[in-house]
Amino acid sequence: MTTGIGTAVIGYGYWGVNLTRNVGAASSTELIGVCDPDESRRELAISKHPGIKTWSTLDEVLNDESVKAVVLATPASTHFSLGMQVLEADRHLMVEKPLAETVEHAEMLNNEADARSLVLMVGHTFLYSAPVHHLKGWIDSGELGNVTYLYSQRLSLGRIRRDTNALWNFAPHDISIMNYLLGETPAQVTAKGFSFIQQGIDDVCFASLTYPSGIGANLHVSWIDPRKTRLMTVVGDEKMAIFNDVSADQPLWMVDSGVARSEGLGEYESLGDFQWRTRAGDILVPRIQMSEPLLSEIDAFGQAATHGTAVPTDGRHGLEVVKVLTAIQESAQQNGRPVDIEETQLKLDAPGTTSTGQIAA
Repeated sequence: MTTGIGTAVIGYGYWGVNLTRNVGAASSTELIGVCDPDESRRELAISKHPGIKTWSTLDEVLNDESVKAVVLATPASTHFSLGMQVLEADRHLMVEKPLAETVEHAEMLNNEADARSLVLMVGHTFLYSAPVHHLKGWIDSGELGNVTYLYSQRLSLGRIRRDTNALWNFAPHDISIMNYLLGETPAQVTAKGFSFIQQGIDDVCFASLTYPSGIGANLHVSWIDPRKTRLMTVVGDEKMAIFNDVSADQPLWMVDSGVARSEGLGEYESLGDFQWRTRAGDILVPRIQMSEPLLSEIDAFGQAATHGTAVPTDGRHGLEVVKVLTAIQESAQQNGRPVDIEETQLKLDAPGTTSTGQIAA
């Protein structure tokens, strides 16, 4: 019986618990142990996964020869320093989103992984979601016609954080999905951020993205909204699609609606008399075989580390997401000035910064 690649999880907090469970469940990874400086968290990990090792420092993990791969589930502010330490110890690395807090640091992580022929992967879990794959199939096959624009809403009441803002906490998901669906990265962004609860930490962000193909996208993130919403709408010139991640049984709809473009629209005497005709058709709710995206993600990491299999969320994908996040933040800090992605500053204030440039304590 073969076992998966020996893997350690660093950080047994809110998301580390889920990652650890799936590292233990995936066929391509073997859960060696968990690292957390908090003794009570280490004890909890052992109670959930009897027989695993626990460590209090990353140095102890990297001194263990049975650990060949590392999943990093620590605060974003530590991703670069801890990630570099893992790569420099010649271990494959999966980092929770975002890859890093600056473009410069994301580039350095990619360069280090490339130089050592190591797998670097980012936890953009939705790219392992069956509804997202189904939606991309619709787009790539032309089922929706030409995509004209798309928009996302990722809203909730809480969980409010102190170490980052709503943009960097929520938007990596939506940016990674949009880039994946369209097969391109935005060329320019504009954005506005608003801070209401903690001075210097934006609770709400509105951003507009323009892709090189001319497709437009909007995203709205907030952790002070009255209703949990996880929606993405894709509008094509033939049909439209809605991805509702909150819905357990109907996560994806195709709406056969649009603007009729028949030559027989009727006669008109002036432009003011002319009216486009809209078309409202059926709604298709496909049957999708659901699976846990996080398990698929972890399994993809293990396969990549063992066999060199390509993954959609590699380090370069993570870098592109960081570039977009950085540009959005830069635009918000400059009161909505348009920012070209390739002209973004390599270093900005920490992600907890609002458009005023203030940083939360």
